[in-house]
Amino acid sequence: MGSEALLVAAAAFGLHMIWPVWGAVAVVAVWAVLLAAPLAAPRAHGYRDPVDAERGGLEQSWRNVQRRAGAEAYRLVVVESDELNACRPFGRTVAVTSHSARTLPPGRLEAVLAHELGHLLGWRAVPAFVHAQVTLPGRALQRVLRGSWSPIVPMWKRAVSWHRPIGFLGVFLLAVLATVVTVVVALPAAVAFAVAWAARLPGGRGEARADAAAVRLGFGAELVAAIEHRIEHAPHELPMPLVRRAQGLRRRLG
Repeated sequence: MGSEALLVAAAAFGLHMIWPVWGAVAVVAVWAVLLAAPLAAPRAHGYRDPVDAERGGLEQSWRNVQRRAGAEAYRLVVVESDELNACRPFGRTVAVTSHSARTLPPGRLEAVLAHELGHLLGWRAVPAFVHAQVTLPGRALQRVLRGSWSPIVPMWKRAVSWHRPIGFLGVFLLAVLATVVTVVVALPAAVAFAVAWAARLPGGRGEARADAAAVRLGFGAELVAAIEHRIEHAPHELPMPLVRRAQGLRRRLG
């Protein structure tokens, strides 16, 4: 910890010489985010432990995947999403979407879990961890902005129904507070969103590598079936990223 602090101090001093004050602040802020990541990630990413309705199917499937991969001590969490795959994992934590946990049959669920674990097997853990860290500030700031503005509409509706000046005063004070919060976090939010956008650029390769890991573990056919079922039941336009994933998996399976 001491040596890490010295490195951070040196980097902060160097950036301070290039970008006075804000350079040092940026380095310290990034370091603080990395230190707080294990605590902040569940809230920022929306992770939670499986509920009773999900635990029965998940536990057995997760044991089967870990046993076949020869991997242990990975924590499995759930993220609320209607997608097939979750966002990138962090540390030794693997995330599965609530949609997959509740709707997929055991074989396809194991294939999806193998894909998620594939992000963390071997050297892939490094880019997965880096991706999680650089996207975490953007997610956290987005929650801050959403939380500061979300009470205004309900308060406005109450003020209209009350027909009292105190209600409209409350709306005004909430709007002022939300505006102040927005102004304060505008610059770091813009930087965080730009970094998160750049981090998504190599996302396709990361998905392909995780798919390849699932194929090597013997879950390729079930993973293709899960992806193609998702494509067939897409509510709107054809999901081209999933189409390309299915084509790549078909090629790997021969």
